Amino acid sequence: MQWPELVAVDGVVLPDGGVEPDMGSPPASLARHLIEALRPDRGVHHFASWAGYAMEISEPYVPFSPYRREMVLYSGPLIDEEGSPIVPTTATGRVPMYWWPKDLRWFVGQDIYARSLIVGCARATARTILESDQLDAYPVSSSDDILNEEF
Repeated sequence: MQWPELVAVDGVVLPDGGVEPDMGSPPASLARHLIEALRPDRGVHHFASWAGYAMEISEPYVPFSPYRREMVLYSGPLIDEEGSPIVPTTATGRVPMYWWPKDLRWFVGQDIYARSLIVGCARATARTILESDQLDAYPVSSSDDILNEEF
């Protein structure tokens, strides 16, 4: 659903106080709940942010599929010593567009204009995400058409 359609519906409880999410950066509360559902380990996880959104990051960038966008790659944890979620962010507060563990058991991604996340994962993980009261999730398969969220 696109944002103008969502805000037009009476009675809808919107996340994060009803503020339109940034393109290419999910709300931190959504990322936190998704991290909880993904159940990451304490190992290193990898992240990619579009160089245009990660302006203050001085690392080199690499072309990243599917659109060969210039992405800055970096790594860090997704949970702290107590097992609480750590929402990864750039210096400007943006949540990375892509994140994944070293073993690739799941992958979270979106495009620079997107306000939705796509999660590739095993069925058991998908079930956890779909059953979460904190996440608004829908199953899709590789044969489904997903509408482009660019304007």
